[in-house]
Amino acid sequence: MKHTRRQASTGRGDIDLLDSTHSTGQPVSTQRLLRFLIPSLIGVLLFMTPMLLGGQWTVPIAYLISQITALVAPYMMTIAIIIVVIPSLISTVILLSPALKRHPHPFFQLFNARPGWLLLRLAGTAALLMVYLEAGPVWVWDKDTGGVLLYEVAPILLTLFFLSSILLPLLTDYGLMEFISVMINRPFQRMFKLPGRAAIDCLASWLSASSVGIILTSQQYHDGHYTKRQASTIATNYSIVSIAFAYVVLSFVNLERVFLGWYLSVTLAGIACTLIIPRLPPLSRVANLTRDDEPPQQEQDDRAADEPLLGWALRRGIERADRAQKPLAKLKSSLYAAADLSITVYPTMMILGVLGLALIKYTPVVDVLATPLVPYLELMGLPEARVAATAMLTGFIDLLMPVILGSSIESELTRFVIAGAAVNGIIFLTEVAIVILKARIGLNLLQLFMIWLLRLLIAIPILSLMGRIIL
Repeated sequence: MKHTRRQASTGRGDIDLLDSTHSTGQPVSTQRLLRFLIPSLIGVLLFMTPMLLGGQWTVPIAYLISQITALVAPYMMTIAIIIVVIPSLISTVILLSPALKRHPHPFFQLFNARPGWLLLRLAGTAALLMVYLEAGPVWVWDKDTGGVLLYEVAPILLTLFFLSSILLPLLTDYGLMEFISVMINRPFQRMFKLPGRAAIDCLASWLSASSVGIILTSQQYHDGHYTKRQASTIATNYSIVSIAFAYVVLSFVNLERVFLGWYLSVTLAGIACTLIIPRLPPLSRVANLTRDDEPPQQEQDDRAADEPLLGWALRRGIERADRAQKPLAKLKSSLYAAADLSITVYPTMMILGVLGLALIKYTPVVDVLATPLVPYLELMGLPEARVAATAMLTGFIDLLMPVILGSSIESELTRFVIAGAAVNGIIFLTEVAIVILKARIGLNLLQLFMIWLLRLLIAIPILSLMGRIIL
């Protein structure tokens, strides 16, 4: 379609940044421009702009999560009953009633769980009640297993789910993704074989939280912007923990003095993983199809011959903002999505997290499984390889376990590598893995473990080399 530039204002609030005969056929008025700019800038401010809040540098969304978490933590058992116990009972009734199972009303579909997920949710509900009542096997309700999940992890997760679901549309629904996609699409595709919009997922993770990036990726996948392979690649390679939380991880091993060099090392390891892992199984075998199992459609290049890149990007962003839902309708759909995520992920996290943390504390299973990793660490010249191997392997269960177990290691180099591998691993059972499984982007639990292991094996040599240079 041919585009012609506006040379002057029409006097009706139109602007000359864009063509007047673009694909929507509407003039680019100030009102339409602001509909794109205001929500997008608020989204960037909330998710991607570091600020000094509460005496430390963080992004506003992370600060909001911490503040709301502190408010809801004392009421976790009441919240758990609403989010876990009651929904699991309702889902059981619906599963046993064919008429309710087929009912199209959104309320019934919210609780219409597949049998496998419902089984996990019921097991998680039982674990939650045992933790609260301190009943049953001690390995379930111990303060280092179920206790930490119910009273420390769960408040953060629930706050994150609801805030992210409500506020992420500021990044996704008002044109920012389209704007960024146009601006960096070609270099991003050449380097990573992904659309430019994936950069937003990465930034949202690095500056706020890994689950934020995964929720964002899931939304984009279900909206048809990513294929299964693209969504799986982004979720398992781009959704690294926030910079602020990375600092917390490093503080466990008392190496804060080398944070910048250590974070550079983590970044280099992450880039290497991003370049290598999508080309290896299991990611390379994930179907490159949309959620409807259709081949991906090439994004139409509707750029006019004389249209500048910035003007094209801005026009695409404004056109997306034009299609955005009205605020009230979007709020309703966002709350629905947050409820769906919470009633599934929370109880599943409880049971899988309890099992994983109990394996670490009460059994030698992790020590045995870590044995093949010992020679690899010794080959890298890492002291105390046996203890380090066990610590690193616990990273698939929970991100903080490696640095907790590795904090007593004398070698600074080994602690440096352990902390870097923990952050670079991305996937862990007590949070990220469950969110990815819930997103249904084409990966199962075994595949997630394989990807996590590949990330570990690739990162260790890079971190070992960088540690020797920096320390």
